[in-house]
Amino acid sequence: MFAIFFSIIELILITSLYFKHNLTLNLLSFIISIVISFAICIYHIFTYTLPYDMFLNIFIASLLLLIKHRHLLTITKSRRFLSQILKVIYQFLLFFIVCLYISTIPIPILNGIALWLSSIALSTIFAFVNYVSWSSAYGSHHFSKTIDLIMVLGAGIFTEQVTPLLAARLDRAIKVYSTQQSQTLILVSGGQGHDEPITEALAMKRYLMANGIPEEMILTEAQSINTKTNFLYSKPIIQNHFPRQSHFLCVTSQFHILRALRLAEKIGLKFDGLGSYTPYHFLCRSLIKDFLGLMHQYKILLTIYFTVLFWTAIIKLLII
Repeated sequence: MFAIFFSIIELILITSLYFKHNLTLNLLSFIISIVISFAICIYHIFTYTLPYDMFLNIFIASLLLLIKHRHLLTITKSRRFLSQILKVIYQFLLFFIVCLYISTIPIPILNGIALWLSSIALSTIFAFVNYVSWSSAYGSHHFSKTIDLIMVLGAGIFTEQVTPLLAARLDRAIKVYSTQQSQTLILVSGGQGHDEPITEALAMKRYLMANGIPEEMILTEAQSINTKTNFLYSKPIIQNHFPRQSHFLCVTSQFHILRALRLAEKIGLKFDGLGSYTPYHFLCRSLIKDFLGLMHQYKILLTIYFTVLFWTAIIKLLII
């Protein structure tokens, strides 16, 4: 009953992304879904049962993603992206099966380690599918709240013009800005890398002005070199312009939004999030990189989970 109850909660969290975005489209709901999956996995090791409910949730989440993005099946580049994602999941699934088989061999300690590794592989698949689900929801969300500030995170540039990836972020911000009734400001954040001709903030400001945004409505932060410093160096600007109860929106690429929200949270800033389009040739690698980056932000949680999982697996197989 324990596993079934929490699996139902997990399923509600995932399916609600496709119906009521505002209820679960936030970082907290994503982390709750991950913690629940950890608890279910530990339960199945403790009871030495197959995690059929986790596989069912992975299947349903994947099916919902395919239904939502069924147009991907008709485009060559997007089909390549799908094959890359499926290849990654297949490799982890194969690793899970091999380790699960080794865990049935009656060799003390070794079988416990194999069971532990198989559980980590399954947890990773589950967490990654959830990560893609939330990233997709942020990318398709129709934002309608009244906000005081839209913060757009920078991305690498090669000329004095913004790249298509960065332009997509700015276009998303412009669309939200155009729906606001109040005097909403836009903050562009991005410094100058060693191979960039100008700061990302300046390139973004020029793009916004060329698309009808008045210069006086644009704030700039031009010192940051990564996502963490985007928020760290923007925090004084935000605090100088807005009272504590103001509402902020962070706009970045869909694969990046969850990690960005977590870094903002750690620095003491609270944002709603919105994702922008990412070219398919860039998306698979970016999803994996930012998924790992987000999980690293919860290293204490992961350390506790891996430790409990390890000793549960070892002790369970020693007493069988």
